[in-house]
Amino acid sequence: MLLKTNLRDAHEQVSQTSLHHLLEYPKKITTKAFPAALWSRFLPLIILISLLSFLVYLNEVNLDVDAGTGRILQPNEPNTPRGPLRYDLNEYNVNTFKGYVSLQELNEKVFKPFGYEIEKPTLPVPILRMLTEPTCDVVFAEWLLISQKEQPEVPPKQLPVDQTNSFLLNGYTALSEWYFNDHSTKGDKSRNWNRIGEFMKFTKTQLGELANSYDKESESMYHAMSGYPLDGMNGFVVGSAQKILTVEYNPIEIQEEFKDRLSSILQVDFAKTWEQYAGSFDFAASFSSIEHSGLGRYGDPIDPIGDLREMLKIKCLLKKGGLLFLGIPYGTDAIQFNSHRIYGSIRLAMMLYGFDWLASYSGEQEQPIELNSLRLHSKGLFQLTQYTLVLRKL
Repeated sequence: MLLKTNLRDAHEQVSQTSLHHLLEYPKKITTKAFPAALWSRFLPLIILISLLSFLVYLNEVNLDVDAGTGRILQPNEPNTPRGPLRYDLNEYNVNTFKGYVSLQELNEKVFKPFGYEIEKPTLPVPILRMLTEPTCDVVFAEWLLISQKEQPEVPPKQLPVDQTNSFLLNGYTALSEWYFNDHSTKGDKSRNWNRIGEFMKFTKTQLGELANSYDKESESMYHAMSGYPLDGMNGFVVGSAQKILTVEYNPIEIQEEFKDRLSSILQVDFAKTWEQYAGSFDFAASFSSIEHSGLGRYGDPIDPIGDLREMLKIKCLLKKGGLLFLGIPYGTDAIQFNSHRIYGSIRLAMMLYGFDWLASYSGEQEQPIELNSLRLHSKGLFQLTQYTLVLRKL
């Protein structure tokens, strides 16, 4: 038979082939009874075209990733009327101290009870809108009302029982104790502001060392401001350009030679005269400050949403498109009372309301980093890293 003859010849041909040739591209063994299909010659090309078509499809229907922030972004449709969510929030999960929790659960049990709602299920931090945004008049009036309440001379060591759920976001924020009494009528920053002239000659490493435990991480602010220069701009500093106003809980001293460029004001006085500053600043900066607001450590009023109030106040004072350089502890949502808050996917979403997240910076490199879910939660519960985010007021 012709088939048997051809197969025998082919077998002999293969058996005589050296190992070197066997490692080369394999030869086809065919018979007249089973000739090679014509389409097989084009199989690699067909596979390549199919793969490219599949990638194009994914690019059209899948979510995009912002390399600067690590947020998974939905299509931007600014002219689309707001209405019911087009997303199934059960399909999106974020990391919490309880494990992974769906955005649907957080939307119903955390965000809505606190006056927010998920607008887009971006990751690692969803984009929120406020159900009813307070006016700037209300924001500052409520802050003044709280600030006028009598405060204990010694900061409390435990969360107020009747405000526990408010502090812990209805049980979705972890809690541990780390107590400090830093209440000082003299202010603990004056030693720094008295040395502005000296600091002007410091390198970024020397400046970072001033931040004590945050020495290297504080360089993230330097990197962020290098990436978004502030030449000729007016700004204000929360807690810590052309002119800078610093807002403090306690009085500070500024060297005479810098008073034409630097000024300070107490929180209470600032809240009373906020209208003269409204919408007037090009930028604001805060590093290792806002996370303490409302915890009483520095003699400030106990307030479960003290940090969120600060963000709303900043929003009132910035021009549209103004920048906020925000340096706070990032990790898995937690409070180490009364030391500080740690910001994860839940509370950070509330903090960023009304801002566009432009970039993230660390103290390790000058270029922006990708602050994705893996990096955000990499250190585990009650561990943190101070990054600086660059935000733009919408």
